[in-house]
Amino acid sequence: MGMNEPFKDYISAVCSRIRNKDVHEEVALELEDHLHTLKEHAMKEGRSEKDAVDYAISQMGDPTTVGKQLHQTHRPTFDVAILIPVAVISVFGLISMYFIQFQSNITGIGDIFQSSLIFYLAGLILMIACFFYDYRKLSRYSGIIYGGTVALLLLTQWVGVRVDGISYLDIGFATLHISGIAPFLLVVAFAGMFYEWNWHAPKRAMVGISLLAFPILLLASDGFAVYALGLAVALTLMMATRAKLHQILLFGISAIALPALFKPDFFSPVSAGDGAGIRALFQRAGWFGTDSAVNLSNEMHTDYILAYMVHSFGWVSAIVTLMFTIVFTIRLIQTAKTTAHSFGKVLTIGFAAAFGTQFVTAIVTNIGLLPPSGITMPFMSFGGTHVLIDMMAAGLVLSIYRRRRLAPIQSDGTLKSS
Repeated sequence: MGMNEPFKDYISAVCSRIRNKDVHEEVALELEDHLHTLKEHAMKEGRSEKDAVDYAISQMGDPTTVGKQLHQTHRPTFDVAILIPVAVISVFGLISMYFIQFQSNITGIGDIFQSSLIFYLAGLILMIACFFYDYRKLSRYSGIIYGGTVALLLLTQWVGVRVDGISYLDIGFATLHISGIAPFLLVVAFAGMFYEWNWHAPKRAMVGISLLAFPILLLASDGFAVYALGLAVALTLMMATRAKLHQILLFGISAIALPALFKPDFFSPVSAGDGAGIRALFQRAGWFGTDSAVNLSNEMHTDYILAYMVHSFGWVSAIVTLMFTIVFTIRLIQTAKTTAHSFGKVLTIGFAAAFGTQFVTAIVTNIGLLPPSGITMPFMSFGGTHVLIDMMAAGLVLSIYRRRRLAPIQSDGTLKSS
């Protein structure tokens, strides 16, 4: 359908009043459709094409007024229900780093407060950048993200260093816990690969299960907690992309059976670090904490940050933290439900599964039921890469919320027509 020059001028005038450029193409398509409908109706009534064009434009109204109205309708929104929990939990984490460094008798942890402050500021910048980035473009790179994540996991297996059973990749200026951040990278990769996947075709279903299984099995080398996080993400995304029940069951049962087959004690309870010491911390803590000295382990600022916070600041701080983690996770699910684009919907559900599982794993570790696994409290525990990844994920969710009503973008960069 061609467009008359007056129509182009009218649409351009309307869009010039809308500051949110993300919606320009969608608004232009809508206006063009309305204008052509009015024009065709006028021509059926016997008007000439030129008169019909003028009539259509007059019926649409003054472009400045229409543009201002549409600007109000499409103003970018910032979801405070996501931002506030992230901010509160991060502040709790930063305060804890300060007290661990300056008020506890733990040694050998370095300048964790100053480092954390830098990481949080860098994470804030990345979160803002992700908020302004149009997440819909990310689906094009899902294959690259998948391949890159698998390559990093394999590289860590081959040349990584193991500390207390956890694999790290030393890249010179930083030591990365790849298996800890891989589930979040896989959320992005899986969402882009599978949001339009045809699970009803048997061959496609087997390919899909294989693509899901390979990186998840690579996570098994770092123990149960990391593997459970990856498995939770994969199973959740299978359900979100409407895989059949028997396919989900096949994948889930196989994922449980294979590690148990090759390592019979994989799912067996193991020594949960200093479980007795952790429980003693909780027992000594009151509603508002205690000032007794903490001398547990050098993992207080990472795996046991929640235990330290309860001990130092009391059960009130733990309850507030738990409340905000629940609010954050629920808000992710609500955002997914209101998102029009399937990719955004699946991506948000994947992040909800990743964050939710990580919260639960961290809490279980902090009460002494699991050993330290490198799966730490999101937004709170010390760790540069973890903080940056968590902040970027939150920024992408904010980007999804901002564009939750917008249509998908096709591979050529244009909007997909409904």
